[in-house]
Amino acid sequence: MKIKQFVTILAALTLALGAGSVFAAKGGKGGGGGGGGGDTGGSESCGQEPIVMVHGYSGSTSNFNTMEGRLANDGVPACALYKFGYNSLGASNKTSAAQLKSFVSSALSATGQSKAKLIAHSNGGLVSRWYRVYEGGSKKTSRLITLGTPHKGTTWAYGCISPACFEMRPNSSFLQSLGTKGCDVSLWSSADGIIIPNSSAKCGKSIQTASVGHNTLLTSSAVYTDVKNNL
Repeated sequence: MKIKQFVTILAALTLALGAGSVFAAKGGKGGGGGGGGGDTGGSESCGQEPIVMVHGYSGSTSNFNTMEGRLANDGVPACALYKFGYNSLGASNKTSAAQLKSFVSSALSATGQSKAKLIAHSNGGLVSRWYRVYEGGSKKTSRLITLGTPHKGTTWAYGCISPACFEMRPNSSFLQSLGTKGCDVSLWSSADGIIIPNSSAKCGKSIQTASVGHNTLLTSSAVYTDVKNNL
């Protein structure tokens, strides 16, 4: 492949899978949520299981701003809303899963709860599943909802070179290790141009949501309704 063609594909993939920005191992708490190593707060009793949102490849915690606002408007207290940020462009999903373990542990400590709920977009669903299967997360989470996650891989991942991209490719050793383990509720769209084939986003209890694009899964009111109904 010529260098110019490769750069074009890489740029397209980066834009399609999420808005790139600066990443950190931890996102913010409540109404905060920037990717700058946000504080999960001190010990307190929140009265509700924390909801931890996990962005996708080349994304950032701000990708979940719209959904976070809707959850708050529907009565979820700010003390229960968390957004996890990680270095999707440079780190393996296994490394990010270990960081998610630490983040969820801090959120549970801060809220006084024993389990958390995860909402994950795209590659964030793979990070979340690895956490549930290999980092003890199945005992620390009561729900995982994935939005457009390449559970069986996506051919789009052949257009980039990074540990997470290698892991998103169909039949990667990472995906083979996961198999169908760690799945819960998966939302998929027939109009998702990034998860190819679309059926790759099915795992566990599979729900065909609104026919919207990959990134619109994060902001669509119809998709949010499906998320809310399954939390």
